[in-house]
Amino acid sequence: MHLHLNPAPYAAVDPPVRDGAYRTVSFWHETVPITPGPPLDHDVDCDVAIIGGGYTGLSTAYHLKQYAPDLSVVLLERAVIGHGASGRNGGFAMPLLGWDLLYTAEKLGEAAAGRAYRLMYDAVEHVKRMVREHQLDCDLETTGYIMINTCKRREARARREHTVAERLGFDHQWLDHNALQEHIRGEQFLSGIYDPHPCILNPAKLARAMKRLIESLGVQVYEQTPLTELVVNRSPGARLTLRTPQAKVQARQVVLAVNGYGASLGFMKDRILPVHTYIVLTEPLSQQQLEGIGWAKYRTSLETARNMIHYFRLTADRRIAFGGEDADLYPGGAYKDVDEKICAALKARFREYFPSLRDVRFTHQWGGVLGVSLDMFPSFGRGGPDNNVFHATGYSGHGVSLSNYAGALLAPEMLHALGVPNPPPRLELPFFYGKQPSWLPPGPLRYYGMRAYRLALRAQDRLEGA
Repeated sequence: MHLHLNPAPYAAVDPPVRDGAYRTVSFWHETVPITPGPPLDHDVDCDVAIIGGGYTGLSTAYHLKQYAPDLSVVLLERAVIGHGASGRNGGFAMPLLGWDLLYTAEKLGEAAAGRAYRLMYDAVEHVKRMVREHQLDCDLETTGYIMINTCKRREARARREHTVAERLGFDHQWLDHNALQEHIRGEQFLSGIYDPHPCILNPAKLARAMKRLIESLGVQVYEQTPLTELVVNRSPGARLTLRTPQAKVQARQVVLAVNGYGASLGFMKDRILPVHTYIVLTEPLSQQQLEGIGWAKYRTSLETARNMIHYFRLTADRRIAFGGEDADLYPGGAYKDVDEKICAALKARFREYFPSLRDVRFTHQWGGVLGVSLDMFPSFGRGGPDNNVFHATGYSGHGVSLSNYAGALLAPEMLHALGVPNPPPRLELPFFYGKQPSWLPPGPLRYYGMRAYRLALRAQDRLEGA
């Protein structure tokens, strides 16, 4: 394994830090003070080096230090903590895996799907527990979540999914049209499945709070420090070498916590796609406006049952964050903070769903990259000649809860491999640990093939009236 940074995908985005100041990308970044930390400017030797300052890296650093306080842990982040998907996402902590529970049951069998989803519910509860125990200021609310059906065909599929959920012992509730009106009103909203456990949060606040937490435990965090090269020495027991623009790191283990940015390093570039999704945000709404669409009684988080989903939620100051509609892959794996065409389509769809809010002003729009696998399942595991390069990737847009739980799964495996005294017990590992995502054809074939697949998904949505 030899990874090398390709700067070309970053050419379309502005530098995240200019003249020492951070350039905010999402609304969430504006709600929390962000002062970029200094880059690594001297060589370091450590037990574990973590690449990526999103939830996966932060969670892994936290759990390593909780279990082994004397372990030396270094975290390197290209921009600032929470600059990527962990500071831009919709802020939904949900148990969703694959396309949905029915899809997961079809792929794995019902018993295995049940185990997988119970782990995902553990992940949701883990987020709540972390916020509560460490008093992480991130506007967390347990709002529950509704998957809304907008056409008869998807409604029929949703009924099958609800039957499976009941059989597996999950407390999902079927909402007919009248019951759904208690949560949200819209002519296209037919029915839904309600899950009371998911929560929403401010993602950038959570990331920055986690940064402060891990630093208090002794983790060395270096922002503005891109990994330019990872050299894996094939001699047994040799240290891994990580090169950055000004210095290098020698480590016994490395964690690649890069998700959608992995392709720019050459990591799983033919297995994990850097797919983009976007969000538009309204101005704060009045109580009367929320009552007009039935969203004043409960602040339930919502998503539509489509291939190209819509996800929408309320912020702490009563704005509506409305995302989805389309997801795109750009030539050469390029990264893009805003896609005007997709954002315009989102605004049009919003007004279609909520005509009474047609005059509401949109104040923000942004997006970012996801790491998406062909089957929509994540991949956790380890590799390299010495099996000392760990990873967690491919969250496929459902990563808030699982990436925050990633350290609980990875840290015991890492500490056993390091031979630390009194390591924590290993957890039962999920089916996606050690799972290699499906291979995708290289270069233009991958790009045009995935665009064709995207167009087919959009066409199906249109034909079904979803």
